[in-house]
Amino acid sequence: MSQESEIKKTRYSFHCLLLTAYCLLVFITGCATTADMENLRGSVTNIQIESLNQKKEIAQIKANLSDMSKDITTLKEYSLSAVKESQSSLVMQTSDLSKELQTLKGRFDENKYFMDKTIKDLLSERELQQAKIAGLENELKELRTKMSSQPSEKKEATNPQETQKEAPPEAKDSKAADTADPQKLYDDAQIDFKEKRYADARQKFEKFAKDFPKHALAPNSYFWLGESYYADKKYEDAILAYESFLKKYPAHEKTKGAMLKQAFAFVEMGDRKTGKVLLEKVMEKYPNSREAELAEKKIAEMLSKNKTQTKNGTKKKRK
Repeated sequence: MSQESEIKKTRYSFHCLLLTAYCLLVFITGCATTADMENLRGSVTNIQIESLNQKKEIAQIKANLSDMSKDITTLKEYSLSAVKESQSSLVMQTSDLSKELQTLKGRFDENKYFMDKTIKDLLSERELQQAKIAGLENELKELRTKMSSQPSEKKEATNPQETQKEAPPEAKDSKAADTADPQKLYDDAQIDFKEKRYADARQKFEKFAKDFPKHALAPNSYFWLGESYYADKKYEDAILAYESFLKKYPAHEKTKGAMLKQAFAFVEMGDRKTGKVLLEKVMEKYPNSREAELAEKKIAEMLSKNKTQTKNGTKKKRK
C-alpha cells in the first residue's frame, strides 16, 4: 500500500510540473528571447525524459509487486500442503499405535485370564489334596485304635519266620498303592506341564483318564491333555482333545475355556472362519463371562489384521 501511494504522489507531482511549465511557457512566450525559448524547451525535454524514466521505474515496481504476490501465494499453498500431509501422517501413526496397543492389551488379558485360571485350578487341587490327607489321617487313627483294642496275644508273633513271610506281601501292597495313587499321578502330570515337558504330561494325563475315569479330577485330565497339545503347538491334536472333553463333560466349569482354546487353535492353524464361528458361539453361550470378553477381543484383532492386509495388498497393486 505504501508503494502505490508513492506512485500516485509521483504522478501528481509530474502533472503539476508539466502544468507549471506550460503556463510559464505561455507567459514568457511574448517577452522571452529566442535563447530563452531554447533553454525552456531543453528544460521541458529533460522533464519529459525524467517522466519516461519514472514511468519505467513504476512499471518495474509493479512487476516486482506482481512477482512477490505470486511467490507469497505459492508459499502459502506449499505451507498448507505440508501441514495437511503432516497432520495426515500423525493421524495414521496414532491409528497404528492404537491398534497395536489394543492387540497387546488383548494378549495381556488373555495371558492374565489363563494365569488366574491356572492358579484357581491349583488352589482347588490343593484343597482336594488336603481333604484327602485329612481322610488318610483319620483312617490311620482308626487303624491305630483298632490295633490297640486287639488282645496283646495277637500282637505278638508266635513264630518269627511267619512274620517274615507276611512282611513281603504288605510291602508289595504299599508299592502298588504308590504306583496306583491317582492324586500323585495327576500332580506329576501337572509338574511336567509346568516345566514344559508336554509329552510326559500328556502320557500321564492319558493314563489318569484311562485308569481313573470316575475320579473327580478325570475331567481336568481331559482338559489339560488339550492344553498340553496346544502349548506344544500341535493344534489339530488340541482341537480333538478339547472336543473329547466337551462331549464327555458339557456342563463342566472348564467348558468355556475349552471352547475358547479350541477356537484359538483353529485360528492358529489358519482356519479363521471356523475360529470366528466358535468365538461367536462362546460369546452367545456365555455372554457375561471372561471367555466371551476374550473371544470378542480376538475377533476384533482378526478384523484389524484383515484390514491391514487388504490395505497392504492394495498398495502393492498400485505400485
